[in-house]
Amino acid sequence: GMDLEFPVRQTDVDRLLHLREIELERETGDHSYGRKAYMAYVTEGLGNLLEWDEITMFQRKNGSFFNCPSTTAATLVNHYDDKALQYLNWLVSKFGSAVPTVYPLNIYCQLSWVDALEKMGISQYFVSEIKSILDTTYVSWIERDEEIMLDI
Repeated sequence: GMDLEFPVRQTDVDRLLHLREIELERETGDHSYGRKAYMAYVTEGLGNLLEWDEITMFQRKNGSFFNCPSTTAATLVNHYDDKALQYLNWLVSKFGSAVPTVYPLNIYCQLSWVDALEKMGISQYFVSEIKSILDTTYVSWIERDEEIMLDI
């Protein structure tokens, strides 16, 4: 709809749209919380096929949707929200024009890194980083932070 030009064949675009249709048909009839969360997470590719009011249940305290700048931006374009705009402005002020794909980084991912380092037997080289992750996790637990309480 924006008259953008891509150096791909129309058959490639048609194939991608066909795959999206298959995915949407597969999800039809499933009204579970998991399906709604999945559809909210992949908002960039759905445009007007999504009920934007339903997505607000996935907004984090920091204004983001799933701590994901692209999902938050796609939601903001289709359903204006001050908190989402503040989150995106904050990210741009913190990182400039190249923001991370997820921020703040999920505690689960950080704990998985600690676990992997321990299992590989190289954790002694990352003592300060591990201590920082564990301290942050502990503070989040004590404060019953949304990030840690979402996936105990």
